[in-house]
Amino acid sequence: LDVCEYLNRLAGGCGGDVGIGKCRRVAISDDEGGLIADGVVIRSAQSHWLLTLPVRCLDWLKISTHGFDCIVQDVSETTSTFALDGPSSCAALLAAGMGGIEALRPGAVRALKVGTAKVTVARISATGGLGYEIRCDVDDALFVFDRVRLGAELFRPVFAGQHARHLAQLEAGHPRANHDYESALTASLVDRRSAFEVGLGALLEFSGGHFTGKNTLMQQRENGAKRAIVGIEVEGDLQPDGRLISTSAGIVGEVASLAWSPSCKKQIGLADLRADILGSAGEISMRGHNGQKISVKIASRPFYTCPNARRTPPEAQ
Repeated sequence: LDVCEYLNRLAGGCGGDVGIGKCRRVAISDDEGGLIADGVVIRSAQSHWLLTLPVRCLDWLKISTHGFDCIVQDVSETTSTFALDGPSSCAALLAAGMGGIEALRPGAVRALKVGTAKVTVARISATGGLGYEIRCDVDDALFVFDRVRLGAELFRPVFAGQHARHLAQLEAGHPRANHDYESALTASLVDRRSAFEVGLGALLEFSGGHFTGKNTLMQQRENGAKRAIVGIEVEGDLQPDGRLISTSAGIVGEVASLAWSPSCKKQIGLADLRADILGSAGEISMRGHNGQKISVKIASRPFYTCPNARRTPPEAQ
């Protein structure tokens, strides 16, 4: 019970409301409502909870246990995780002997055995498509990875580095901690952003009890935030010179991420803008290498949606 209350207090009022065999994306804020990071809470058994975060904040997690009868343990060095994404990822895992995962709906988790190795498979993808995260003990990691690699050989899996993963995350419209926004634990007062400003306000639950940063976040929900990280599309194939975004009245923000999207066939990105210009009729633009004005359009996220992402059972393509 204390673990549920602790996670609710820590993660936006809903971190503990995860059923067995489920996972949930959460936003963790500091006392002033600054976003530390967004992560995932996974509950594979009655008393087994796993919180994964893209930033190291173990001290904050331990300090937040004050008043709760629970223990936070860092398992980064003892747990191995790898992800398999793509339209054939389900079929590939079935070929590797992970029977039953075809019944997993998005956000579901299943514990199973591969040979003698205990494995947890979660249907969740940081890239917005059909994907799974496989976790096991580090001592079993090589065996499980080889089992998946050989089982998926028919589907010709490609090892993708961080650049490919980051591009897929951008196409999914997922902001990245310490890239598109700086974690509140290290950001200056000027650079701090809240879950609402980053576009993750939907991860907060205000109808329950108190959670860390709730008072400030409630004020932002009622009065509106001053900044907003939004999706943008840059018209044409001209390369901007720098990161600043302007209107006729001056500079209104800057680009956080920008890349050519193979899926969308255009330049897409995330930009940190003044919230008061959103919805205005004024044109926003960036400066090109030769001084020309490059038009920028605010776009909805995600930029690209995989048609197989939420289908159950998934169909191999």
